[in-house]
Amino acid sequence: MKGFLLINNEQIGESNFTVIDETMGAIGGNLIPYENYHNHQIEIQKHCDKKGIANSNNFNFKIILSDTIELYPVGGIGVTDLLEVDEIYVESAGNSEEIIQKIKKLSI
Repeated sequence: MKGFLLINNEQIGESNFTVIDETMGAIGGNLIPYENYHNHQIEIQKHCDKKGIANSNNFNFKIILSDTIELYPVGGIGVTDLLEVDEIYVESAGNSEEIIQKIKKLSI
C-alpha cells in the first residue's frame, strides 16, 4: 500500500509498504525520495552511520497512507540510508492489527 513519509508536515518521499512482520505490527518498503528529502539526507545518514538507523526519536517522522490515514506506531518509524548502499528503506513497527490487515490485503 502506498504511503508518504514526512518530517513534521513536509512530505519527503513515498513507499509501497508491505507487511514485513505481522506479529510485530511491522511494515516496510524502499523509499522513493522527493527532492526535499535531500535537505535532510546528510543528518539522516549521520544517524544511520552512528546507530544503523535514523528513527522517530531523531526526527519527527510520520507516515500517512494513500487513504489519508496517519499511522501511530508504538515502535516508531525508522529510515535506513547508508552512504555505501544505493537504496533508502523505511520501516515502522507496532502498528495496529487493523492497519496490518489493511496493508496485507492491499499488498496481495
